[in-house]
Amino acid sequence: MYCIDTSALLHAWRRDYPPDIFGSLWDMLNRLIESRKLIAPDEVLFELERGGDDLYHWAKERDSVFVEPDEEVQQIVKQIVDTYPNFVPQESSDGIWADPYIIALAKVRGLIVVTGEKAVGPGAKNSECMSRSAG
Repeated sequence: MYCIDTSALLHAWRRDYPPDIFGSLWDMLNRLIESRKLIAPDEVLFELERGGDDLYHWAKERDSVFVEPDEEVQQIVKQIVDTYPNFVPQESSDGIWADPYIIALAKVRGLIVVTGEKAVGPGAKNSECMSRSAG
């Protein structure tokens, strides 16, 4: 089972695998969603709503993919934020940030994270937070 990040959806839809060219990929995502093998925290939908574009509307029509964080997920989010304060962005115009929820949901349910995030900067490596949460 998989937990998908906003960045994976954005990069796939807009850049790497647009649905008008790679329709079969999006059909497969639909099948994964219908079989409950692909999920994401509600916060991913909230992030997609910022764009208000076709991807947001596609996602909104598939609301079964989005999961409200339960108490266990929220506790892990708190641990992540408390342990790695530099992981939290300094600014967010609307206060929405899905990353810790994706990590927490994946950890609680034993899911594989699907993301488009990349390490940035010279000599960048996976963040300490991402490396530790995977274990």
